[in-house]
Amino acid sequence: MSKQLFGIDFGTTNSLAALVVGDEVRSLVNEEDNRPHPSVVWYRGTDVIVGREARKHLDTMQAAVAQGFVRSPKMALRRDGPLHVEGQELDPTDVVAVVLRYLRENAAARKPRRFDLSQAVMTIPVDFGGPQRQALRKAARKAGIAVIQFVHEPAAALYAYLRSQRDVQRVLAELENRNVLVFDWGGGTLDLNLCRIAGGTLYQISTRGNNEVGGDRFDERLRNLIRDKHAKQYAIQDVFALEQPGASAALLTQCELAKIELSSKSTHTVLVRDYLRSAGAERNLAVSLSRTELEATTQDIIDRGLAEIDAILEQSGLDRRDVDRCLATGGMVNMPAVWDGLIERFGGRVPKLPNGDRIIAEGAAWIAHDGLRLTLAKPIEVLVADGSGRGTYLPIAMAGVKMPVENNSITIANHRFFCVDPRDGTAVFEFAKPRKTGLVQPSDDRETICVGSLAIDPEARPLVERLECELQIDHDYIVHATLRSLGRHEATQVEFHQLEFGLALPAQSVSAGGDTGPAKGETDALQNEPTNRNSLSPPSELQSNITLRSNLTPKGEDWRVDMRDWHLVPGDLVEKWRTDFLGPRVDEMSAMQMQERNYYLPCSRCGRTLYFIRTEGPNDICRRFGCSEVP
Repeated sequence: MSKQLFGIDFGTTNSLAALVVGDEVRSLVNEEDNRPHPSVVWYRGTDVIVGREARKHLDTMQAAVAQGFVRSPKMALRRDGPLHVEGQELDPTDVVAVVLRYLRENAAARKPRRFDLSQAVMTIPVDFGGPQRQALRKAARKAGIAVIQFVHEPAAALYAYLRSQRDVQRVLAELENRNVLVFDWGGGTLDLNLCRIAGGTLYQISTRGNNEVGGDRFDERLRNLIRDKHAKQYAIQDVFALEQPGASAALLTQCELAKIELSSKSTHTVLVRDYLRSAGAERNLAVSLSRTELEATTQDIIDRGLAEIDAILEQSGLDRRDVDRCLATGGMVNMPAVWDGLIERFGGRVPKLPNGDRIIAEGAAWIAHDGLRLTLAKPIEVLVADGSGRGTYLPIAMAGVKMPVENNSITIANHRFFCVDPRDGTAVFEFAKPRKTGLVQPSDDRETICVGSLAIDPEARPLVERLECELQIDHDYIVHATLRSLGRHEATQVEFHQLEFGLALPAQSVSAGGDTGPAKGETDALQNEPTNRNSLSPPSELQSNITLRSNLTPKGEDWRVDMRDWHLVPGDLVEKWRTDFLGPRVDEMSAMQMQERNYYLPCSRCGRTLYFIRTEGPNDICRRFGCSEVP
């Protein structure tokens, strides 16, 4: 059995695994219809049916017995609490694991070559936050699949598009410093990813996700329309009172099929047998639906989805004319009204994708094969006090840092700060990121991503108490910020995960159908700017009370006797390093250095620092030797 790193697109409607075999990408589609596997689970008593067979029963089963189905388990990862199916409470990760296990078993049963789908690069929607990524990883582990790396679905689609070109290097050169919009409208979410290729890296300039306009919403609208038409045809006042158990789910499935059919046909008839508990003709539902009716009842959803294009361009300071091309993926782009809206905005810059239903999985497979690593697309900054009164943003984690792979975490920043106004006993850390990628100016817009507060000594002199800020990021791309007070010996933690990412493209030349060198798809493969037209954003409501104190200074000509530099050294360090070798003038500490020495060095008698003597009160040793004021 061949063991290789796969790409997995776990979708709301369909799921698919893909891998690169030799010099070609291969999607492990359903062998009966050559399509991705439906993300449908059917709990039939003690049996669990998954994929195409479950979907087939859902499509054809009588409404009266259409129960026990979970149509979109991916959406359950966005909600708290269990799923209720046939009187059972199910953990959403268990249901998702059933689908992922099915993909793994399908790969192992392929003929003539079986595959061990035990490691994968997995794609996620752009609005899948840290908790959702954690849940998806948990589900994958239950299915026996290790998620080496997560990648946003639109970024995977763009990389698959690049890898499918006959001359990849030429296309990369054409797109250098150009903007590409990936518009991925699927069953559960609409994801938009505004990207730019610059200097060998695919950057996410901006992302937007909307899970209120997914294809499932269209199905629900159609269901209501068809209910109304059926009720009107037979003069039924309360259709819900007569619906068979499971009839609503059965009708919703038929609405999804109708939506697909009406993408290529002008009319379609929706049929549901045993829809109502009745002996009359109204028992069976048969409603004719036109494409015009579909578009009319969902026009506001279509408009909201297409409006996301204008929103992401506005937040990035761009115009439609600044987009070199728009890659349209996901099942909803096959709907004529949606496609026409894209053509209206971008004209001929919307290429037809022959592999639109599998491009995301194939992109993840190429990323796995080529050994690409996710990188931080924008720096993480902290608002610090300065002379302007508004503060300035200090980068503490730079763009380009490679994200950790499975079971790893990395420290991406460790900085020391000082509090300029400790009177309220709190130091405020406001973490932010620029709204644009590339070269960032101090006046450019920022977006606050997290605010952390650290308890400090309110009696300490300004610029004396040292504060540490350490940032670690884990394999789910959650940043764990640890804030420490070296005076109070206390710490607090905050977390955030609203980050944008880039993909470091292969350094070697690649071509369509060509390899990039060694077998980078094996297990160890991943282990080893637009013009901003927005006006200046208003001052932050949070006023920073922290600042850096520089630890750099020009050294005097004679470092043993020149005191200009030594007057900048923290007092407790002067105390530690003063020796006859440095000369007697080192003893001439400034008032600031004396304050630092007395604040940080423990008392030679009671062993406590000034803060703890003051807050805990004098002990017997202090009262005996009189060390209650200073160490």
